[in-house]
Amino acid sequence: MKKNTKNKIALILGIVSLVISGWLIYRYFYELRFEEKTIELTTEGCEENCLNINLNYLRCKGGSNFAKNFNAEIESQVANFLLSNEDTLQVDDISIEKALETFMTDYNTIHEHFPDIPAYELTLSDSIMWKNEKMLTLVSNRYSFTGGAQPVITKVFTHFALNDGSVITNENLFTDEKKVAEIAEKYVREAQKQSTIETLNDKGFWFEDNQFCLPKNIGVAADGLILFYEPFEIASYMNAPFEVKIPMNEISAYLAFKK
Repeated sequence: MKKNTKNKIALILGIVSLVISGWLIYRYFYELRFEEKTIELTTEGCEENCLNINLNYLRCKGGSNFAKNFNAEIESQVANFLLSNEDTLQVDDISIEKALETFMTDYNTIHEHFPDIPAYELTLSDSIMWKNEKMLTLVSNRYSFTGGAQPVITKVFTHFALNDGSVITNENLFTDEKKVAEIAEKYVREAQKQSTIETLNDKGFWFEDNQFCLPKNIGVAADGLILFYEPFEIASYMNAPFEVKIPMNEISAYLAFKK
């Protein structure tokens, strides 16, 4: 084989090797790839009144800053959901595995002393609701029954910056939060008039000092902005969450992380 031919083959192999290496580096550090993780657990050998845990959440593959921060946030959210922790009682740096172990220990202790109480049920399902070049919105649908009078059914929206996976707070989601609140109030007031949700007193819906405010759970979807008010955020003893959607064309100009 001629020397020139050998050199050409070596050059081609070198280029192919560089392309493959570059592709692998891109996939590991830059491309966003998600996998679904599932945890299903019930009481072993149980036939009725059985504990049921069903968790479906996302994990970002690779070694990018986005993946590290995204996975840490999801780990914390799922772990604290298992521990039934409110926002003010969040536990940092706890794994899902440890939270599940704590939950099962507490549950078995309670049922040992009170075997006739209803079995607990926890369900969590995460999915990516919306994404552009700068951010993505993850929605977490949750159901929790841990022995109270009623189960807790809620949604949690989390916005992630695509450059590093940091969580975008509601305060940083808009360029003009006051203007968004003005637009939102019109839709919320109108939805209140048409709502069939019952309040358990005669006062109906209300805001503190009669001043409209955005809810803590705000989600950006492809077709609009979702406002998700928890029971008690806008009514005393409301029997269900209250959700309103504002068309995207109304608020897109005020999104801080638009294209």
